[in-house]
Amino acid sequence: MVFQVFLLFVLALSSTHAANVLLIPVPAHSHCLEMVGIANELTKRGHFVFAYVPASFKTHCFDGSDVKVIDFHKTRDQEKIAEDFQTSTVKVIFEGSGLISSGLPLKIYNFCESHCSAALSATEELKKLQSLHIDITLVDAMPMCGCLYYIPRFLKSPFVSVASFISETDSGMPFQTNTIPFILGPYTNNMTFLQRFMNHLTTVGFPVMVKIMDVLYPVDINKFNQYVPADTINTKLVQESVLFLENSDSILEYPKATYPNFIRVGGLTTRPTKPLSNDLKQFMSQSKNGVVVVSFGSMLKNAPPYLIQKLLKIFQNLNHNVIMAYDKNENYGNVKTVEWLPQNDVLGHPNTVLFISHCGKNGFFEGFYHGVPIICTPLNGDGYSTAIKVKYHKVGSSADILNGDANEILKIIKDTLNDQNIRKNMKKASAIFHSAPFTPQERAANAIEHVLKFGGDHLKPVSSKMSLIAHTMLDIWFTLFLQTSIILYIFYRLIRGCFICIFCRKQNTTGKKKKE
Repeated sequence: MVFQVFLLFVLALSSTHAANVLLIPVPAHSHCLEMVGIANELTKRGHFVFAYVPASFKTHCFDGSDVKVIDFHKTRDQEKIAEDFQTSTVKVIFEGSGLISSGLPLKIYNFCESHCSAALSATEELKKLQSLHIDITLVDAMPMCGCLYYIPRFLKSPFVSVASFISETDSGMPFQTNTIPFILGPYTNNMTFLQRFMNHLTTVGFPVMVKIMDVLYPVDINKFNQYVPADTINTKLVQESVLFLENSDSILEYPKATYPNFIRVGGLTTRPTKPLSNDLKQFMSQSKNGVVVVSFGSMLKNAPPYLIQKLLKIFQNLNHNVIMAYDKNENYGNVKTVEWLPQNDVLGHPNTVLFISHCGKNGFFEGFYHGVPIICTPLNGDGYSTAIKVKYHKVGSSADILNGDANEILKIIKDTLNDQNIRKNMKKASAIFHSAPFTPQERAANAIEHVLKFGGDHLKPVSSKMSLIAHTMLDIWFTLFLQTSIILYIFYRLIRGCFICIFCRKQNTTGKKKKE
């Protein structure tokens, strides 16, 4: 019996191929965390995971993981472009600058291009990556950053797209604009005719807008053609991904039809809690009425002082302890601010009763995972659509912390804390999430191991090679419209001809009678 167990163990080891996996995230903490969630599962299974990021990317993202970081350096000009992008984003959020007037779309392009240029100019680091013989690469599928795919193409590695949202034109997924709202749109999946019409225009129009940006601001080929084949430049490499891993879910988002190469892995940063530090543990345990957790991501560090004072005043009027992520460790009565907040772990504490968040995807899923009601305070991106989903599913509320009145925000918080239906709905949704046979990380790792073993061609739909016109069936609808128009016109001519004949006959008959 012992020998049989040993033999099975040896056979299992011999059939397992330890792959070298590369992560290429956009240098943003939340984007990096999504990939590290997958990486932790892959390293647990014996694979080796590496990350290729700028040396200036200082983050807790890789803390506690077995990911080996290979960093490259940017020039001062490239760093300035990144800083300018960050500054413009802050102005749009906190100063109300318009997207167009701030030039943010163009600055995203400039940021991505300079990032890719630095990554593909690091000769020694690229040689190191080549020596690793990367088996598969996970690439951040952030819109307007398609040049990131030049890196795995240079390394001759198949690649997987990972993002919070992956468009239909990139993935080849069917357009489902009648039931799936655009990620930046204001609708739920229950839309009126007018909403469905507008949703279709925005969903199809977004990739058209990105294409127009590509034409108006083309990639400087000279920056990349020494690293990748010339025929690769300006092609949409994202469509060649062997897999698409979207950080979304059907429980608190919306169900949608998917192809085999498109896996929904919502909750990549969720996990069981780890022990808190003694200081945090004491703070969380001593609150008689429970703890409200507040986290707005990295954006709050750039918030104007008046907003911080406004939030502190609101939280000090609660009968609960409040712990808030900020840029300093301070105590303000019942409110404690901390430079580093182990968000997942405090949300999993039994005394946590509410989560106030800008509702980025990671924080949203962590609150959902632990069954904590959420108040969304969207600041940018898909936070607005997440806030709509939270209200639609009745698992929380939303509040405008930038422009809302302090008393109004305080009332929303108290009403949410006292609403037992919200708490019940969130607990039920969390239980459904936990009942899944695989965790999000396991689903992602299972799919990656599958394509490592078998490749991904058998999973790809034909639509991934279609034009936008064919993909949206615009040619079919136009043909049907044309045929219907022709048939109606012929029918109209026939009816008109019949009426003319009848009229002429009547005229002739009347004329004859008068002559007689």
